[in-house]
Amino acid sequence: MKKSEWRYALKAGFSGLGRHPMLVLAAVSTLAFMLFLMSAFVAVSLNARNFSKIAAKQPPIEVSLKIGVSDDELDEARYFIDTNEKVQEYKMLTPEENYAYFVERMGKEDLWDDFDYNAYIPYTFNIRLNDPDYAESFKTELERLPGVREVLMETQVMTTLKKIERWTARISIIATIILAVIVTLVMMNTVRVSVLSRSREINIMKYVGATNTYIRVPYIVEGAAIGFIGALLASFAVALLYNYIVERFGKSSIIASSAFSFIPASQMTGIIFVINIVTGILLCVLISALSVRKYARV
Repeated sequence: MKKSEWRYALKAGFSGLGRHPMLVLAAVSTLAFMLFLMSAFVAVSLNARNFSKIAAKQPPIEVSLKIGVSDDELDEARYFIDTNEKVQEYKMLTPEENYAYFVERMGKEDLWDDFDYNAYIPYTFNIRLNDPDYAESFKTELERLPGVREVLMETQVMTTLKKIERWTARISIIATIILAVIVTLVMMNTVRVSVLSRSREINIMKYVGATNTYIRVPYIVEGAAIGFIGALLASFAVALLYNYIVERFGKSSIIASSAFSFIPASQMTGIIFVINIVTGILLCVLISALSVRKYARV
């Protein structure tokens, strides 16, 4: 196509939005609702994944060895932890280091001058895993070591977050598919009505030698415009809602006093905007291209 033909096609595509405003409104609102729900699920899923990463580190798994553990048992435990692929990082604390930490927290060092820490305080390991899902199996493996006395960990938070992430992804896929079907039907009907209203014009263009691309492009442009507008509306709505949630709950005493934090609103807004724009435009362009080929028979 020549430049003048492209200019006409683009102009005709945008002017087509005003031919059937109610159908365009229905298409835009349906698409915006689909992208809004999809974006909300994405935000929940990404934050759950972010919380899971934090939970994998806070609190760590704490392993206490037996009091008076032998050098062989200590070396075996350290070697197992050091070479295990599930371990992200670890720190070993000697009885003396644990004693110093205990005294620092309790205060009044003079009360502990004659305390024999070797007889009461064990070696410990603070361990962080690569993935919270490894926690249970890793604990079982640790407890089999001869020098291990106790393995303490808090997996409930990690397990809950993993479940939230998985179920959010499943619900998001199901909801997106259902709404995508609805968007497809609405967009196909919009293109069908638009083609029928311009059937005489299309026939004339065919007789004078217009190419199939020349006839199709205005409808594809119209679809891209609907996708862009719907994506902007959905992104704006989700950004407002997410920013409110971060402002309302991100500064609460529970969240502020813990290691957990929401993904920053500016970062999340950027992610959602890109996802919505790409999804909205590609989906509507594809539907428009297939629909105009079917109804215009070009």
